[in-house]
Amino acid sequence: FSSVFPSLNMAVKRREQTLQDYKRLQSKVEKYEEKERTGPVLAKLHQAREELRPVKEDFEAKNKQLLEEMPKFYSSRIDYFKPSFESLLRAQVVYYTEMHKIFGDLTAQIDRPGLSDEQRERENDAKLSELRALSIVADD
Repeated sequence: FSSVFPSLNMAVKRREQTLQDYKRLQSKVEKYEEKERTGPVLAKLHQAREELRPVKEDFEAKNKQLLEEMPKFYSSRIDYFKPSFESLLRAQVVYYTEMHKIFGDLTAQIDRPGLSDEQRERENDAKLSELRALSIVADD
C-alpha cells in the first residue's frame, strides 16, 4: 500500500529528519544551560534557543499533520481494497456455481441406471476412438 502512495513515506521521512534536527538543537541548548552562566555562554545559549524555535515549530507542525492525517489514511485503505475483494468474491461465486452445475451434470450421467461398468467403459472407448479419428489429433 505504501508503494502506491510514496508521498506518505516521504512525509514520515521528512518528519523523522526534522525530529533529528530538533533533538540535535535541543541537546545543544541543554549543554549550554548546564555550563556556567557567563557572557559568551549566555549569548550562545540565546542563539541556540533562537535556532531551536523554528525547528521545533516545524517539527510540531509536521507531527500534528501526520497525527491528523495518518488515521484518515489508514481508514481509507478499506475503501481502496474493498472493490478488489468484492470482485474476487464474485469471481469465486461464479466459478464454484459453474463447477457445482458441471459436477452435478457429470454425476447425473455417471449415475444413469441400467448401465454396467463394462457398458460405460465401452461407451468411453467409443468416444475416445471418435476423438482419435479426428484429423486434428496426433498419433502417439
